[in-house]
Amino acid sequence: MTQSTSSGEAPLCRLAVISHAFGTVQALDHVTLDINAREILAIVGENGAGKSTLMSVLYGLLQPDSGAIEFGGKPMHFRSAADAINHGLGMVHQHFMLYPGLTVLENIVVGAEGRGPFGFIDFAARRQEAQRLVEQFGFSLQLDRPVEDLSVDARQQLEIVKMLYRRADIIILDEPTAVLTPQEIDALFAMLRRLRDEGKSIIMITHKLGEVMDLSDRVVVMRRGKNVAERVTTETDRTELSELMVDGTIEPISKSATIRDETVLSVNSISVSGSHHRTAVDSASLSLQAGEIVGIAGIANNGQTEFVRALVGLSPVSSGSIALRNEDITKTTVKQRRNAGIAYLAEDRMSVGLAVGGTVSENIIAGSENQRKYSNHGFLNFRAIRNHTKELIERFDIRTSGAGQEIGSLSGGNKQKVIVGRELSGDPQLIIAENPCWGVDVGAISFIHQQLLDHAAMGAAILLISSDLDELFALSDRIAVFYDGRISAEFSRDELDIFAVGAAMSGADHDSAAGNAAW
Repeated sequence: MTQSTSSGEAPLCRLAVISHAFGTVQALDHVTLDINAREILAIVGENGAGKSTLMSVLYGLLQPDSGAIEFGGKPMHFRSAADAINHGLGMVHQHFMLYPGLTVLENIVVGAEGRGPFGFIDFAARRQEAQRLVEQFGFSLQLDRPVEDLSVDARQQLEIVKMLYRRADIIILDEPTAVLTPQEIDALFAMLRRLRDEGKSIIMITHKLGEVMDLSDRVVVMRRGKNVAERVTTETDRTELSELMVDGTIEPISKSATIRDETVLSVNSISVSGSHHRTAVDSASLSLQAGEIVGIAGIANNGQTEFVRALVGLSPVSSGSIALRNEDITKTTVKQRRNAGIAYLAEDRMSVGLAVGGTVSENIIAGSENQRKYSNHGFLNFRAIRNHTKELIERFDIRTSGAGQEIGSLSGGNKQKVIVGRELSGDPQLIIAENPCWGVDVGAISFIHQQLLDHAAMGAAILLISSDLDELFALSDRIAVFYDGRISAEFSRDELDIFAVGAAMSGADHDSAAGNAAW
């Protein structure tokens, strides 16, 4: 399929009949795509459809098995990402490409330092330009802070600033808004529209069809390595796009009352220290009943991340207590909590949720390898492990060449499916789900949501931490809002209101929010 600009101009760039395979998996199958100047192009599709692979070919990270990249009708071969950057391409990856030991400023300028008089780097000028970009976005980045101390959303912000600092003409964004707040998304979209109007080309890979409709000029749908449809955005809608993505319809989820009179989790006035010895969580209390889904809302860096880490045992509690079904687990280890029935879908799947150098099988049984069904007197039962992995691959529709494929080579959404499959395949008492649908397609979102609802119906208590208010509103029986390290407000399902919850997230009280909403 070949596209052309609405004005009849030749495309700025063309990927012509591109194919690429990973072993026996045909990731790209003769894909042709035009990239036009002064346009925001959205590329959508299921996990494993080939979207990120296609952009990796364009960016020089992968070499095509066949086909060519053309600029102005002339073939162009990018031998590396550095080569692509030198030709005016910039890419913000779904998984961060940062140096944890360096500061924010050093990460922004590394590889693009330039030289001043006598060969010295003019860091004052670099700092001034970086600070201008940070302020223009309204981001909260501190230039001298080490990246290893940054939250996930702050790292995403840094990746965006890096790209803008390099003044790319073709800007590729892979799930750019996954962990940004609504205000930050608005600022980002305003910037992208401004860049488009200045003549730049924006390519956005996303699973958020609402954003596709709001931002893009044109949308291309990929399915199983092929370009299957193209639409002018104003001539389509979310329903058509979702059906094109999955080649069928998606059944809406249905939430029913499942709460039982059994307390599963009791958090009593816990406090948790954060970085630089500050108090990240200040006397927070929360309880969950069997079958209940409690959502956690909050703008980043208000304590919800440290609260979750304390619950799963990754951070110590400085005061207060945590009980699971009336058993005190405050000082127990991560392994002991998992054995007691806590499942954890970690937001940071690359460093916490998965061992990216391991295989699908190794990640599926991680934490369970000592169970009798997988080992005997210290020897692993590889047949049982393979059979269990194959079962989960089928049940959770994990797109992989097999149980032995390295997890790092899977798409982001399929990595998430591995985590979901591993954590939910047992019989958890408490499920802590932290942005469980980050980077997954609309079909997988529906599947994951239904899995959570099914486990609630079976009696599990679920703590859902999400930066997506639509997700929280759809699934939660109750929402607790974190602000400045405290649970500042709680809303029952009957009280849920986008204005009230949003106001509580920004620090306003419930009564003021209700008054503003009424006005």
